[in-house]
Amino acid sequence: MIRTGARSRFVQICSIVPLRILLCTLLCPLFCTFFDYSQAQAATKEKRNVAMILFRGETPSEQGFRETLAAAAEYDVQFTTFDAAQSKERLQEIIAGLDTLQYDMIYAFGTMAAQVALAKIKDTPIIFNVVQRPIEANVAATWEHSGNNATGASNMVSMESAFKTLALVLNIRKLAFVYNENDPAPRYQRADVEKIRKKFGFKVIDVTVQNTADIPEALKLIVNSKVDAVMFPSDSFIKANANDIMETLNKHRIPTIAIIPEMVRENEALMSLGPDYYELGQLAAFNALQVFGGKHPSDVPIQTVPSLKISINLKTADMLGVNVPLQLLSLSTIIR
Repeated sequence: MIRTGARSRFVQICSIVPLRILLCTLLCPLFCTFFDYSQAQAATKEKRNVAMILFRGETPSEQGFRETLAAAAEYDVQFTTFDAAQSKERLQEIIAGLDTLQYDMIYAFGTMAAQVALAKIKDTPIIFNVVQRPIEANVAATWEHSGNNATGASNMVSMESAFKTLALVLNIRKLAFVYNENDPAPRYQRADVEKIRKKFGFKVIDVTVQNTADIPEALKLIVNSKVDAVMFPSDSFIKANANDIMETLNKHRIPTIAIIPEMVRENEALMSLGPDYYELGQLAAFNALQVFGGKHPSDVPIQTVPSLKISINLKTADMLGVNVPLQLLSLSTIIR
């Protein structure tokens, strides 16, 4: 509270000095102190440059990776993105032309990108992401120690857990497994399906494609085979062409199961049983922070998500006449 004498002096000052100037005089020291503190805090952050090698454009994995690193108090991370747009030739060109001296770390999305990067880059740390089977793909020696300059996160899926969940919704006796045979990752998932096929009592029909021209014939084969469901592995080519594929299969009332969660929301697949891609990005970023902190990539264990994410498209379920149990709905991300 301003006393009478003080108030009169304040009024006199305001009549002589414009209020705007008076406020600036009073508040500027506070703002300057805060600005100097912010600058000092930013200056203490260690700068890091990361090259991000993508194969099929942005996914939630990259968002999780960037946001986790951006939130790190110790580092100011700058990202440079290179997208191979699903071209192995373009991928090889990007990595061959990369000046690794400009970067503190390389991020590689997918099995193929990780393999090509490791074949070329031997010193700069590599953080791979969405690599289904890193050991079988020769990306790492073991889950605990890669034995090279890489670590990261795997989207490995327990097919036994996936089919236990599927049994609550679908009675599968004949399953079509659709994949691009040029991509190494789907072959590992196909092998996992084969291991549990007899236990769950279903037959698998392999439907392979190499390019978009193969898709119509592949869809014709699926429809004529009268399968109970179609499974799509973690396959960038299939994801890129999913709209046309799902339109045909939904039209013929054939249930579709995807490992890539976005295919349920974006392409109207019936359901997905796979890891959360944003969470995979976070896990890869946690490993990146350990490497920034001084650990060698080989000493940072490969990360996996603790549980599968279940997504169900109710619009597609209604279209197909599929009844989803309430107990499964309560555990799922619902797309309407």
